[in-house]
Amino acid sequence: MLFFLYGDDSYRSSIKLKQIKDKFIKEVDPSGYNVVNIENPDIESLSKEFTQTGFLAHKKLVIIKNILSQKISKEFADFLLENISKLQDDKEDNILVFYENISPNTKSNPLSGEKLRIWKSLSQIKYKWEFEKLPDFQLLNWIIEEFKNQGKIIDKKAAEDFLGLVGNDSFSLSSEIQKVSNYSSGEKISREEVRQIISPVVNENMFLFSEKLAEKKKPEAIKLLNEQMSLGITIQQLLSMIIRQYRILLQIKSAIEDGVSQNNLAKYLSLHPFVVKKSIGQVSLYSLYELEEIYRKLLELDIKMKSSKLKPKTILNLFFLSV
Repeated sequence: MLFFLYGDDSYRSSIKLKQIKDKFIKEVDPSGYNVVNIENPDIESLSKEFTQTGFLAHKKLVIIKNILSQKISKEFADFLLENISKLQDDKEDNILVFYENISPNTKSNPLSGEKLRIWKSLSQIKYKWEFEKLPDFQLLNWIIEEFKNQGKIIDKKAAEDFLGLVGNDSFSLSSEIQKVSNYSSGEKISREEVRQIISPVVNENMFLFSEKLAEKKKPEAIKLLNEQMSLGITIQQLLSMIIRQYRILLQIKSAIEDGVSQNNLAKYLSLHPFVVKKSIGQVSLYSLYELEEIYRKLLELDIKMKSSKLKPKTILNLFFLSV
């Protein structure tokens, strides 16, 4: 049996992957010995997993991560495609999960050659799930549901405040949902509790970062990023927050140039007033063209960071020294 999980929202895809693993361990292999994780596979390693049965169990769960980010030869592609075809037809074979923490074959990052052949085959798998980054209006519903899973109730206004303070990275959102749920004394989460419990320090630094970058104070801007990383924020979380910040600046700049008054920006753009208030002073530091270019390059950087062999921290620092 085959599964294919992919998409830029690696938090939600990782949750789905965990569900598959938990179900396998519960129903097939309580020992957990037969869950195999493989990165950068070759023919030898995959051949072993495809042909051998489980240890003290009749199946294995084989998880192959980010295969479309590695170099692929024709020989390897032929071998893989042949076995994908076999596994789709045989429900008694080992369970194979292909996991990609990006959205492959996009307009900005098209696949070609052997990778395209594999992508086309994976796209035909019956059991596949794509996890795209959710837009803010869908994130609001997701936040409300996640609080419900914690036994809490949050209304739309409080959820909007929550999203405005935390940002749209689902790892950060999940962590803050747990924190607010643990600290809240009642069943219902109020707007006041959201503002009291959540520390907007990270987002404050994102505002300060984009301001320093606009003022051409790059060493100070990069220092802010490194400070956030030293606090335990991952590179991917940090990049997601930076992308969101520049998307907001681009939206505000475009709206102003289209004649929208500053008093109506929050409503017009469906943004939290706190976010608009903190961003409005920065848009004058950038031209619309500069914001469009930075935002486009950030999206490209997001793809590069997930596929490059260079350290993500190095890629991020080099990028902002170059813009």
